[in-house]
Amino acid sequence: MQNLYDEQGYKIELRLSETYNPQRAGESDDARDLGILVRYLGAAEPEHDPVEWDNDMYVMSRLEFPFRGDWNYHAFRDFWGPEENGTWTGSCSTAYLKDPGIYKSGLKLIYYVPAFLIKMHSTLRISVNGEILREITLEEEGVHTELLDVANVGKEERKYLQDAHRILKILLQDFDRVCQKYGLRYYLICGSLLGATRHQDFIPWDDDVDVAMPRKDFDILLQYVKEEWGGDGDILFLDYNQMGNHAFLDYMTRIVYMKEEIPVNIFRKIRGKGRSDVDNHLPMDIYVLDNASNNAVFHKIQTQMIRGLYGLAMGHRAYVSPEDYTNRDKKTQRIVKTLSGIGRHIPLSWILGCYEWVRKWNKNKVCEDYFESNGFIYCIPWRFKQKWFGEGTSLPLSDISVKVPQDYEAFLAMHYEDYKQYPPMHMRKPTHSAEANGIF
Repeated sequence: MQNLYDEQGYKIELRLSETYNPQRAGESDDARDLGILVRYLGAAEPEHDPVEWDNDMYVMSRLEFPFRGDWNYHAFRDFWGPEENGTWTGSCSTAYLKDPGIYKSGLKLIYYVPAFLIKMHSTLRISVNGEILREITLEEEGVHTELLDVANVGKEERKYLQDAHRILKILLQDFDRVCQKYGLRYYLICGSLLGATRHQDFIPWDDDVDVAMPRKDFDILLQYVKEEWGGDGDILFLDYNQMGNHAFLDYMTRIVYMKEEIPVNIFRKIRGKGRSDVDNHLPMDIYVLDNASNNAVFHKIQTQMIRGLYGLAMGHRAYVSPEDYTNRDKKTQRIVKTLSGIGRHIPLSWILGCYEWVRKWNKNKVCEDYFESNGFIYCIPWRFKQKWFGEGTSLPLSDISVKVPQDYEAFLAMHYEDYKQYPPMHMRKPTHSAEANGIF
């Protein structure tokens, strides 16, 4: 695996304890809060031209003057635009840079300190990916150069992702082995498919693997899970109703790597209530593709019932914290509170029995579309053309071959407006690590 940040990019923050406002000082009409004047920010020995990367509008390779090209407002935040010989920072200015030279030769910053900051006893704090690498008291007017070694930035995150990718590959290979043994169809989907398509590997910052199986194939798989993954081996088959002590996590079916622990938050919502043996073990998610009714109204009723039953089942988690839903609208917060409150008084076995009945309503019908009946709560109503999947095809993922939908480009186009384009920088983080937010 190459250095994570060569793909992800570096978030570089320049924070000033004090800035100068000429208008407030009564010296001019300039109302800007001015810090230092940056003349260069990038690799000490660059490996790329100072332009945007292909398919990544959110980064630049470096910032240097005279500035060439268009000012990228995605890559440079809270800088006061390019001037002839530099760009002024504000109180906290952010640059998103991506160049392998940053890791190899270090991050170089050339900047001018004006006299007004000296008088204010201002300090400059330089952070890379959230880690403070240097704090400087600005005591001398003039041009200064800083060279920072970034080789150890994010060391724990990089180690975590290397371990996660290694384990996920083990799970995926064994799942593929079982499916081939019994002639079962499966397809890599979501971010895992995106990684195979865009990176020919896992997405560098991704820490999960998602596969989907048509209902018919999944039901056959269930007949053999005890034989394949039911003993004391390295891999455990874990269905959504096997969380222990009548605990509910979500609707997902998984296989879990039990040979080693890794700091993940996936089973956080059943800690203290459900089984503890799977905590801090990394799983692979298995989505079930059930038939979606050709009648749009009927499909909406079915999927809304599944979501409502999910809300009731949430009452059987170890806890439901209001803080987990502060980023949701007030209506969602009320629904979560109401349904989980009611659900804790209803036996979980009854709720899940209703769920199994509802999700299979169209099992024996001829339908054009699938839906992921055990998917993420917001995605359950989504419909996918069955013809996209077919018998599937193969794509390389690192040094292995995996099955993907027959028309994987159509599948990706539905999920992502432009799947070849990288996401915004703040989204380039693992979602299942101990530091990430919990599941819905």
